[in-house]
Amino acid sequence: MRSIIHIDFNSYFATVEQQANPRLRGKPIGVTGGDRMERTVIGAASIEAKQFGVKTGMQIWEAKKLCPQIILVQGDSDKYLEVTKRFLGILKDYSPYLEVFSIDEVFLEVTGNRLQGTVELAQEIKKRIQQEVGEWITCSIGISYNKLMAKLAGSLQKPDGLVVIPDQKAAIAILDTINLDQICGIGSRIKTRLNNMGIFNFKTLRQVPLPWLLASFKSYSQILYNMARGIDESPIIPFWQKTEVKSIGHRHTIDHDTDDSVEIKQILFKLAELIARRLRAKKLVGKTVHCWYRSAGKVFNGESMQITIPYINDGLEIFKTAWKIFNQIWPGGKIRMIGVSISNLKPQNPQNLSLLPEISRQEKVIQTIDSINNRYGEFTLQRGILLGTADIRRKPNPYLSDRRFKI
Repeated sequence: MRSIIHIDFNSYFATVEQQANPRLRGKPIGVTGGDRMERTVIGAASIEAKQFGVKTGMQIWEAKKLCPQIILVQGDSDKYLEVTKRFLGILKDYSPYLEVFSIDEVFLEVTGNRLQGTVELAQEIKKRIQQEVGEWITCSIGISYNKLMAKLAGSLQKPDGLVVIPDQKAAIAILDTINLDQICGIGSRIKTRLNNMGIFNFKTLRQVPLPWLLASFKSYSQILYNMARGIDESPIIPFWQKTEVKSIGHRHTIDHDTDDSVEIKQILFKLAELIARRLRAKKLVGKTVHCWYRSAGKVFNGESMQITIPYINDGLEIFKTAWKIFNQIWPGGKIRMIGVSISNLKPQNPQNLSLLPEISRQEKVIQTIDSINNRYGEFTLQRGILLGTADIRRKPNPYLSDRRFKI
């Protein structure tokens, strides 16, 4: 039987800030997204802030309403990166089968250990993290026979918990006591679709024949069927085997609410150009363009859609597709944020030199622009239509989703 440890750090970014600044310890703090303090959301809430109902993704005004004394701290990607590298260095001592699931969440496979030995190992990891990373930093650990159940176990006792789900019988007993969306892989949309079928818990889900699920969920039906039974055969993907990137995207929160289609168009064009440059730098092309927006106001609303086209890495073509999507999903009205990404990536194959002079000329222009912008900075050279537009720069976000690091 496999032995999987799931380690999830509690209120990670907020706790790292409290570790770095003892004056913040024991106080409700919220880490903001990016480098701004206004027109942003709570990227992470401390354990103390969560006790007032503050949640990740909540708008600042909402957080202040629930917790007027909340202390806002700007996210610091370099600080979190350094802490992450330190705790991953500890985990490498126990097994090479270490999967980085997210910046504050990992799986560690130690198959071959007896259950008691795995529990003792987990306790040792907790102790070393506090000794070598920081006494204020805690983690919740789940131990089980597969990744799905280990992650569920880790979520059952927070903060600083340690829960074991030893076998499938124990897993089913726990599944029958939790909500559908408490397990990784069932979000609000799937939960709603299950509810519409009369399925409100895992006990009922186990009674549904697989063909019935196939009719509604297609390929995802087998996953749901397995979830209800505590089955998960997905392997640990060690950090040294993980692919570098699955999608490339950017979003921009505008410093004022706007319904000016010209301004939105220019911002979207710049985002497309940033994406295209990153694609070319990595020698990649992509074919699925995804565009989304968030409306202005106290309640975030918005839509998103994606379109699949032939493989590209040209900013103009990405923009054309994104603009087409935006015009289909935007009903009008002011927006505060817009984003675009491209996925279904593959390496760019060597291309034969085009015999068409206009295409050859365009390729040389793009190469020249990339060369100059690589040397002197983004948008040193840019298309004439973008001259005088709002400044948009690529910045690493505080959650390291666009940062690579070695462990």
